[in-house]
Amino acid sequence: MGIRNFNRWQAFGGHLSFSLLLGLAVFALFRWVWYPDALFELGGAGKLMALVVGIDVVLGPLLTLIVFNPRKRSLIWDLAVILALQIGALGYGVWVMAQSRPVFLVAVVDRYELVAANEIHPDDLAKASRPEWRSLSWTGPIVVGAQASENPEERMAQAMDAMQGGPDLPQLPKYFVPIEGLVGPLASRARALGEFDLVAPGKVAELRAWLTRQGLKEDGVAVLPLKARLGMGAVLIDRRTARPLRTAGFDGYAATDAAGGDANVPLGH
Repeated sequence: MGIRNFNRWQAFGGHLSFSLLLGLAVFALFRWVWYPDALFELGGAGKLMALVVGIDVVLGPLLTLIVFNPRKRSLIWDLAVILALQIGALGYGVWVMAQSRPVFLVAVVDRYELVAANEIHPDDLAKASRPEWRSLSWTGPIVVGAQASENPEERMAQAMDAMQGGPDLPQLPKYFVPIEGLVGPLASRARALGEFDLVAPGKVAELRAWLTRQGLKEDGVAVLPLKARLGMGAVLIDRRTARPLRTAGFDGYAATDAAGGDANVPLGH
């Protein structure tokens, strides 16, 4: 059955179905590979993805609906141009998203920080001590730690550069270290999940339900703050390894004590 056997609305419906499938594929890439769990919200992926996929789903089918006429001699050419425009717009949007995809989840002192691909300069990336840290991940953020230099002058120079708008420790791979070396400091600053019951009861309930499904006990996990592009979130970690298990969309600094009052906020917030 040739394209000229379709009427205007059949062509629109077919193009819309194709566009929806393409949009769902892009959504799956964003939602479950680059921005899993709360990173989708905290990393600012939602609005840009809605714009990218919205243009893809609306632009192509609407243009097809407008120009489609099976008797037009230029119909095939018109549809080819529309498809090229649609794929070009979608490709550009995905490319923009790729430049800001999360590539590292960096543990620093009392928190984790989410680092995007466009926050690390290629020259800085090449200075990482391990080969796996010298490339930008395409399959989700890599978990690492970061420690300041033991040289006081270098440490001061780096801090001053960060204060003046330069990259901070999480954006400088030469300071990356295995997370195993930071387990003690991170675990000592982490808070119990129950301390967030009054801060974000709904999200804490979701985390508890997830722990149950995973067969994990609440006393074996803890919460650290997560600094991301759109504000503060939280990371649920394994107490023994300090490795992230899941991210959440509440402020990891905003814990409350058992009596319901404000808990002591860690230094650095």
